[in-house]
Amino acid sequence: MIPDASTLVVVADGHRARLLEQARLDGPLHDRPEWLAGLKERHPHSSGPVPHEGDPHDRAERAFVKDLAHKLEEVAHAHSFDQLILVAPPRALGHLREALSKGLAAKVVGSDPHERVDATIMTLTDVVHAIRNHTTA
Repeated sequence: MIPDASTLVVVADGHRARLLEQARLDGPLHDRPEWLAGLKERHPHSSGPVPHEGDPHDRAERAFVKDLAHKLEEVAHAHSFDQLILVAPPRALGHLREALSKGLAAKVVGSDPHERVDATIMTLTDVVHAIRNHTTA
């Protein structure tokens, strides 16, 4: 384990997201809303270029997560993260894992299958700590 490893924590729910930076293992988390500039929330009834097949909620979620994965590529390129932690409800987490590039997927060190977009920094710090303890135990 590299103590100075930097981590990008992605917290999403299928139509909204938060990005948090952890500059070193078990260091403080910092919200980075500016890193999501240009990413649009998508809702089931939003207009947009999505196929007319399947559940509208699932289509909107998949489209948002695909956009989020592209944004994560930009952020990772600009900030050179060593690790990635994903926090999202199970379905959104699955869609996000599918949408990640091979390079980003290789940086995933753990995940939490829960809805936590509105969680406090303190709660997210506890979640990240628990993920790290679970994956290293």
